[in-house]
Amino acid sequence: MLGFITKIWKRETVDVTAAAILVGLASLASRLVGLLRDRLLASHFGAGAQLDAYYAAFRLPDFFYQLIVLGALSAGFIPVFSEYLERRGHGEAWKLAERVLSAIALILGGVCLILALLADKVVPWTVPGFAGDQLALTVNLSRILLISTFTLGLSAVMGGVLQATRRFVAFSLAPVFYNVGIIIGVVGFSPAFGVAGVAWGVVLGAGLHFLVQALVAVPMGFRHVSAPNFRDPGVKQILRLMVPRIAGLAVQQINVTVLVVLASALAAGSIAVFNLANNLQYVPIGLIGISFAVAAFPAFSQLAASNDKEGLRQAFLTTVRKIMFLILPASALMLLLRAQIVRLVLGAGEFDWTATIRTADVLAIFVLSLFAQAIIPLAARVFYAMQDTKTPLFVSLASLIANVGLALLLVGPFGIRGLAAAFSIDALAQCAVLWFLLRHRFEHLDGRLLSIGVAKTLAASVALFGFGWIVRQAVGTAFPLRTVWQVALQAVASGLVGCVAFYGVAWLLKVEELKDFNRAIKAKLYKFAKIGEGTQQASGV
Repeated sequence: MLGFITKIWKRETVDVTAAAILVGLASLASRLVGLLRDRLLASHFGAGAQLDAYYAAFRLPDFFYQLIVLGALSAGFIPVFSEYLERRGHGEAWKLAERVLSAIALILGGVCLILALLADKVVPWTVPGFAGDQLALTVNLSRILLISTFTLGLSAVMGGVLQATRRFVAFSLAPVFYNVGIIIGVVGFSPAFGVAGVAWGVVLGAGLHFLVQALVAVPMGFRHVSAPNFRDPGVKQILRLMVPRIAGLAVQQINVTVLVVLASALAAGSIAVFNLANNLQYVPIGLIGISFAVAAFPAFSQLAASNDKEGLRQAFLTTVRKIMFLILPASALMLLLRAQIVRLVLGAGEFDWTATIRTADVLAIFVLSLFAQAIIPLAARVFYAMQDTKTPLFVSLASLIANVGLALLLVGPFGIRGLAAAFSIDALAQCAVLWFLLRHRFEHLDGRLLSIGVAKTLAASVALFGFGWIVRQAVGTAFPLRTVWQVALQAVASGLVGCVAFYGVAWLLKVEELKDFNRAIKAKLYKFAKIGEGTQQASGV
């Protein structure tokens, strides 16, 4: 059994669909643990001032983590590291990884130390609606969370190595251990330290996140941590690619920060409602959009490096169709069962029915842009694969202007729902602009075939919503829905009937993606069975 687990843990996955399924399953486990985390947070603290402070405290650490770490990896490290492996050999590639690790440690360590010292000056700008004890608590939590930012930065380098070498299991499961650390903070630390105990749980989770990936990445080639060398050609190439990406991510973080700033001036609990709804809607984005973007990026980079423009176009369109095949029914399901999902996941302890309705309303608005949010990371990675990080930056800048304008326009009459609407409209516009620019870059995107496939999937998704709605109403009429089990029965019955309807209509319409996923799942199960058989034979079983 240990040998079987080890083989899967270190195994390379080349096929994009199989890799996406693997990343998606691991992401599902992470999201389920994350939902448990949110339920525990909601039940322990409710949608009130302490949870507002906790979520607001993430803004400063996340801002610089997104800028320095994710900017370098998504736009620079993975393509350059892959190029070194292909053209310069294993030894030079791992020397580059060691230099990047030391550079990230130096840069991120310095930034986190400075921010910790200046937190009492910087944090108030991110939450102008906070004052007194709530502001002091947010500053203290921000300082604690900066420790996790440094650790996650080191872990991200390990994750970049694993992605470039297509070892997706450890990379995908690391967030599970991160959330486990937070849960330990909620259950084990918060009774003694309050919400600060949750922040220390985040630090613990970051350490587990690093350890899980390092156990696989380090034996593959890391020998020692070399001194930072910013004149190294590989490091300079990564820096050149990451600067526009950093600026683009800064714009995205400013977008979110603007919404948090505006929410801080609304009724108590507004930041918590916004973040909880955002976490729920991000489940299908993480499972589907991010999984395919992560799995396809190495293939995109290889096609771009070989100057196979037509192959890159086809790979992008094929992946888009697969994403749409999954994200449209997921959107229909979340829209159908938004109140039930919120109540089942978060409805405990201090999280009352009023908070449930507020969160469900915001979730419904987010759901309308799920498909756009799922396509954006994939489209951006096509540009990154072509070593163009400037175009997504310009799109992000336009997105910032639109988001701020819409948020200011809608927050007055609609409150927190107006902020969610601004977020969704901005995502739809950003996806449309990226699509238009890619269409221009490739000269055409074969819209007819894509439209036919998406139209079939949309028809099946409408069937899911329609049949599910009928069952939801029937169960709601038969039962008073006063207990968790009655709400769960309504959700499960509606969801199952809706999914069966979706599958049936997709099968009748001969949706090609349905066949592809069936083949990929069967192939993956067969490979796992062969691994298990070989392990048993080697063990003499």
